[in-house]
Amino acid sequence: MDINEYKNKALRTDYADYSDFHTGDVSARLDYASMGLVTESAKVLDIIKKSKKSLASLNREKLKEELGDLLWYMNLTLDELGISFYELMEASITKIDRKHPEGDPLIRAGE
Repeated sequence: MDINEYKNKALRTDYADYSDFHTGDVSARLDYASMGLVTESAKVLDIIKKSKKSLASLNREKLKEELGDLLWYMNLTLDELGISFYELMEASITKIDRKHPEGDPLIRAGE
């Protein structure tokens, strides 16, 4: 599955009623999506925390499920803003290249 196919399949499940979100300049859909990004990120962190606290194995299946939910909200956010995954990846690499033009100095020191 490619990124565009994911986007289209995931957005089929965007059935929330945004009429009760009154958010000023931010659309209700963007408000909803950004809240989802935060809550799903917290769930990822909670899984890791529970693994550390109990010294049990990391529940990778549950982590994968929550990361999938995080991806869904990221997709919704990007769609509302009119930004493609490709544009986001490009912007991320541009920022990385700007901040770290030579790569990681610790890695280079070991070469």
